[in-house]
Amino acid sequence: MCITCEHMLYEEHRSAEAGPFDACPQCHKFPSNEGQPCYHCFSIGNTIDECAECLGKLWSEEFLAAKAEIENDSSNSIF
Repeated sequence: MCITCEHMLYEEHRSAEAGPFDACPQCHKFPSNEGQPCYHCFSIGNTIDECAECLGKLWSEEFLAAKAEIENDSSNSIF
């Protein structure tokens, strides 16, 4: 799976944990995409095979490294 897809899935999990949201009309587990199905419902089985977090697996090392680099860069920002 590409790290962009991993990022989308990861962010949906974080959004679901953050609090109340407009639920996906298909699964009701994740925030909807402006009233449309969430990225999980859109992508799982269509463009990707699985979501690591849903299956209790770890995210890929490539994704985690990119995420850490981005978070480190943003914490060093003056804005």
